[in-house]
Amino acid sequence: MLASIAFAAAGAASGNVLPHCSWDKPGVNPFMGDVVAAVDRYQDIPAAARARLKARMLKRDYDELVTIQRDAIKGQAQYGSEIRDMHFGANSVCKTVSRAKWTQQYEERGLVYCEDGQCILVPTVCRNVSRIQRMSPKAAAGGSTVASAHQEIADPQTPLEIDPPAAGPMPTATPSPANSFSQIASGNNEGFDISSLPPTGAGFTGPSPGFGGIAVPSLPPGTLTVPPVDPPVVPPVPPVVPGIPEPGTWAMLMAGLLAVGFVARRRRI
Repeated sequence: MLASIAFAAAGAASGNVLPHCSWDKPGVNPFMGDVVAAVDRYQDIPAAARARLKARMLKRDYDELVTIQRDAIKGQAQYGSEIRDMHFGANSVCKTVSRAKWTQQYEERGLVYCEDGQCILVPTVCRNVSRIQRMSPKAAAGGSTVASAHQEIADPQTPLEIDPPAAGPMPTATPSPANSFSQIASGNNEGFDISSLPPTGAGFTGPSPGFGGIAVPSLPPGTLTVPPVDPPVVPPVPPVVPGIPEPGTWAMLMAGLLAVGFVARRRRI
């Protein structure tokens, strides 16, 4: 077991396959080969899937950019935390890769390409082409039984919670007084027997149709009277009383008259 990928640099040129490496220093021994051609080292991936992966990697048509942490790989999809078959150096591969020496705060970024359930991870710090596993929605939810629940609902033999009523004639309801009056008021008299109405007037003592299904007792004719409404009383308008002049006003008036008389007298003299 090697302590670091850096220690495996000596065997990189020979194309060694190492059983285990500790990826404690990302970027120290980056992959120096062809990133796209490195996918052909994964012979367990079907040839058609490898061809699609290589075509997408050539165009950088990746699924998403994920965050690589010590104990997880986080993205929009759910991924397993394991990284395996990592390329490094010129032409070497590590079967399993450990990130146990990373701190909890340390993070790296990586591009993910997936085809037919086979996912390739290319860390941006060192281009070390690797493989990761994308979890299915059922596995990511911890073995949820959502799919089985949908199958049970879709099963035609499973009875519904509420069964439809059995076929047959609809029961005939006896019209109540309230319904009878409503039928006459709406003009829908088809098939209605007026003799079923209760008597009205002074001889009828039972409840009469009311509002909202509430029975209102009927009154004999002439019992309910509406009092006349008197016109509103308008108070009379008081007469307008002219204002009384103030004493100062009388004094000015008298002074004016005296001045006019004095001037007229002088003109006569």
